[in-house]
Amino acid sequence: MIMRGVLIGLLVALVGVVVAAVILGNDSDDSSSVALRASTVVPVEPTQTTQTKDTTSAAATDSTATATPTEVTSTPEPTGTPEPTATPEPTVGNITDLVSAHGHPSGYDFARLRIPIIEVDAPVGASVVSRTAGAQMSDPIGPATTLWYDLSEWSNLGGSPGEGGNAIFSGHRDLASYIPYADVTYLGVAVFWELDLLSRGDQIFIDYNGETLEYVVQWTEQINAGNSARWTEILSADVAVDSITLYTCGGEFDINSRSYADRVIVRAERA
Repeated sequence: MIMRGVLIGLLVALVGVVVAAVILGNDSDDSSSVALRASTVVPVEPTQTTQTKDTTSAAATDSTATATPTEVTSTPEPTGTPEPTATPEPTVGNITDLVSAHGHPSGYDFARLRIPIIEVDAPVGASVVSRTAGAQMSDPIGPATTLWYDLSEWSNLGGSPGEGGNAIFSGHRDLASYIPYADVTYLGVAVFWELDLLSRGDQIFIDYNGETLEYVVQWTEQINAGNSARWTEILSADVAVDSITLYTCGGEFDINSRSYADRVIVRAERA
C-alpha cells in the first residue's frame, strides 16, 4: 500500500492494472480474470478502463451586440425534454480514504492477510475455480482486498491455508477503475503495490478459521506472465511444507495492451 513500483490449460488473469496507463501513460489490483483450460496457471492482465466524460462549453455572447426584435406570431412550443447533466462519480486516490468512507465489499470474510513489513492488512475473499462454470479466476474487488483461489477441482494445484498444501492468493498492484460497491472511481496504488519488496525471512500472517497462521518468506521471483512451464511449479500443491503463494503484476507496463509483462511471486512456508 505504499508507493513503488493455470496450461496444463489454465489462464490466470491477474490483478492490478490500469493505473499505470494513467501514471505511466498520461498499475491495479492483482491481480486477475483467469481462464482455466487444464492444470497450469498463466496469469494475464485483465483490461480495465477508466471512463472519461466529455464536456462542452457554451459559446460566449458578445455583450456589446444589440438584439433585433422580431414579431411573435404564435406561441413557441417545446421541441423536446432537455437532457440532464451527468454527474461524474467521485474519484478516490488511496486505500485509506476508500476504506474509511466505504468499507470493504461484502463476502470478503474468508480470512485476513497481514504482511507487517509492507503494512498490508487486508480481508480475503474465496473464489472457487470450477471446471463446469467457465473455469474463471475472478479479480479481487477493489484495491484493498485479496482473493484465495479454491483449486480443488484441479489435480494437484493449490490448497487451503494451514492444511499442508500451497494456498494461492492474488491482489491488485494498482488500479484505475470504477468500484461499484462504493460508487466511486479509484485511481491509485493497491494492496500488493510493494509485494516485490519482500525478502527471505519476512513474516506473513493468515487469520483463518479462528487461528493465526504464521508463514515466513522463502523466495521471491519475477517471471514473464506467459511462462507456463514455471507456473505449473509455482501453483503446484506438491510442497514439502505447508505453504502460501502470493502474486501480483510486475515489470514494465505496456500502455497499448494495458497490461504488465511480468508477475511478482512470493512463496512463504509455515513457521
